[in-house]
Amino acid sequence: MDHLYRISFLTLFLAGCLQGNPISSLQVGINYLEKSITCPDSVFYTPTDVEDSCIVAALACSIKELDTVKVECLDNAIHLESMQHHISKTATDLQKTIDKENSTTDTSECICEDKRLEKSFKDFIQNLRHLTQAHAAKRQ
Repeated sequence: MDHLYRISFLTLFLAGCLQGNPISSLQVGINYLEKSITCPDSVFYTPTDVEDSCIVAALACSIKELDTVKVECLDNAIHLESMQHHISKTATDLQKTIDKENSTTDTSECICEDKRLEKSFKDFIQNLRHLTQAHAAKRQ
């Protein structure tokens, strides 16, 4: 009888744990970039307080800024090719996220490059994470 309780408990425990959302490769890539890259002297366009209609445009701006990260932040990188690969992979995952949207929203009123939106690399990455989460929440 004791084994029956153990099996029941473990079954319920595992069923509860397995219902969690898996971490996407995009989030893993963003986390890796945040931990692996330091870029203290550069600033990046970081659209903040983005309205729902402009999230896709803001993510497209972030993809362009990831190319800037490659140019400005990898001068002293120990594993240059690996870092470039991770930045490219993250940009590709972002593009796939945008492509799933199939949105025809007019983004002409969405600001991308504005001197007032320039922030540090750390703020850029944190905002990128926030934008991807907002985009995922919008799609659900």
